[in-house]
Amino acid sequence: MTSQIIYTNTPHDEVQSYRAFLEADFKAQNTPFLAEVICEDELKIEHAHEIKRRCVLKFAGQKAFLIATPSLNIFAQNALLKILEEPPKNTFFILITKHPSALLPTIRSRLPHTNKRTKTPLPPFGLDLKTCDLCTLYRYLQNADKQFNQEEVKVQIAALLEAVKQVGIRLNPTQLAQFDNALYANALYLRPSYNLLPLLLSVLQARG
Repeated sequence: MTSQIIYTNTPHDEVQSYRAFLEADFKAQNTPFLAEVICEDELKIEHAHEIKRRCVLKFAGQKAFLIATPSLNIFAQNALLKILEEPPKNTFFILITKHPSALLPTIRSRLPHTNKRTKTPLPPFGLDLKTCDLCTLYRYLQNADKQFNQEEVKVQIAALLEAVKQVGIRLNPTQLAQFDNALYANALYLRPSYNLLPLLLSVLQARG
């Protein structure tokens, strides 16, 4: 069994069903198996250190670390990178999360993935891009800091891009790249208003 990434709408539910699948599979092979389940709302650096400590403990069989979380701290990912690339003997990792954007490109490029997500429609963006001005933009950003957590900011970024397409605003490659940068900045916990402001200003500029 090799390490892999699973994308799903419900990581915490998926990890339990996948654990049952692995246990049944290794039992059928008459192979000793140990599943270490890490189920968090956000994987933080302290969780990564604990995983690294536990994965080097000896076990006479196959050992799996099932990490289920919608959000992975960038420092936790960097801490796990080497052990994901070169796991101890008879050890593999299953990363279960919602979106590819939750993972660093270096991790995504090194592990195969399975997409079990069902497409859910994005919520409408909180501004009418055809009519909004700097005043309504300012009020929106004020509320954003109070209203949105990290995962919700990610959804707002995607909803903004979708709204731009729907109203026919054309963004140049530099402006489009700002959306990727915003997702990265969100992973670093940049304040929502600071992160969304340059995107919205670019949209207003493109709208003319």
